[in-house]
Amino acid sequence: MKIYRILTGMAVGLAMASCSNYLDVKPYGKVIPTTAEEFSALLNGDLDAIDQGNTNYLVPNFIHTGVSLDGEFSDNFEVCLTSNSGSSLNRLRSYVGDAISRNNTNDIYSGLYEVVRNCNLVLNEMEERGTEQADKMLALAYGMRGVSYYQLMRYFCEAPEAGNMSGQLGLPLVEVFDMEATPARSTLAQTVTFIENDLKMALSIHMTDGDYRFTDDVITGYLCRLYFWTQQWDKALPLAQELLRKYPLISGDEYVEMMMTVGPLKGNQMIKAYRASTGTDQATDGALSSLATRPVSVRVINCYYGDEKNTDVRYNLCFNGKRQAKNKIFCGMRAAEFALIEAECLYHMNQPDEALRSINRLRSNRIAGYTDMKMDEVPAVLSSETISKDATGAALTPLMGLILSERRKELFLEGDRFFELKRNGAPEFSSFNNGVKYTTRSFMYTFPIPVREFDITDNLVQNPGYNEVINI
Repeated sequence: MKIYRILTGMAVGLAMASCSNYLDVKPYGKVIPTTAEEFSALLNGDLDAIDQGNTNYLVPNFIHTGVSLDGEFSDNFEVCLTSNSGSSLNRLRSYVGDAISRNNTNDIYSGLYEVVRNCNLVLNEMEERGTEQADKMLALAYGMRGVSYYQLMRYFCEAPEAGNMSGQLGLPLVEVFDMEATPARSTLAQTVTFIENDLKMALSIHMTDGDYRFTDDVITGYLCRLYFWTQQWDKALPLAQELLRKYPLISGDEYVEMMMTVGPLKGNQMIKAYRASTGTDQATDGALSSLATRPVSVRVINCYYGDEKNTDVRYNLCFNGKRQAKNKIFCGMRAAEFALIEAECLYHMNQPDEALRSINRLRSNRIAGYTDMKMDEVPAVLSSETISKDATGAALTPLMGLILSERRKELFLEGDRFFELKRNGAPEFSSFNNGVKYTTRSFMYTFPIPVREFDITDNLVQNPGYNEVINI
């Protein structure tokens, strides 16, 4: 049999779950639903998983965003200072390679393709059309399928290279219900177009019912994220500004209340996990307990300039005196992300003054008594910063460094940092734990296609870095 081995010498075993289940109707019995109401049950389970904070990579839960992506895979925490005290269940992995070698990334692949399967059943098999319920199901299915492929793209495709996406590997695209389908990989350009078309189809039908979570505003947010991820700054900018008009930034106690509230949407939040939770959620408490064994990186602390440790509301919200993460538990989409997108788009569109004005607006909503920073006051990029290149491959300037620094503070523990590293040059960095050196290689930001997929699809191509084959 075959196994694929990453270049660090760690084996990726055949225990990987196959995404072939994404084409299997058996989980819903042997009878395909007929009415729009019956089809809604296929997607309501995925919506409920989001609301409950269960393992769901459509809107990932706090264990995945806070512990895995931030606490283990990124440079937001000091691996070398990890305490081994406490339950073994709370032990943190040393780096992303641990998750890859233990096949922990396979659930992301299979889980999201199962959502794709459910959406395809609705889109292909639901004969009811023209009714209010049918329209809702179509909008939801297009939206959720587009979001699923967007998430799959970020995990399993390399970061886009502007002008070269036709030469980069995309995803196997499944758009019809076919139990015999074994699709090969598309190009990244084709994948991006597919996602864009799905999200636009959802918007054309108009989902306004908040009970179905993926409303027009949420889908617009994902379309903005797609354009931003693929460096289509001129398309991302107006969508970010549109959402900021609808969901303006908030500050002070209102901001703290929003970020501390588990359950219903608050402030300018648009979609979130754990909406079915009340009070303090056991899962988030468990995640914070795990993170308490690993101090926050000094590089994160250094993002707070001068007296900002005392004046920036985010500092006390995120850290205690022992540099342990606390309180901030949001998993979803909210307005501040689009303020950061606005600033970076303006920067890449050669409007530095407007970009600084945008980032000053965000900072003024977070820092008490804030005075706008002038261009000659923007601090130099710290030599200890992991990221040295921006998304276009250009050397990091002080202004771009400021934008990324604000993003790091604002979206701390929201699962963003790992993808920021990937998007901005996929820098290699090392950490130490128990006398062992762990190096995150550039290719590890892109997870391997599960090996079992190669047993059912002859012309499937593995991601770079995972191509060494050994026979055992």
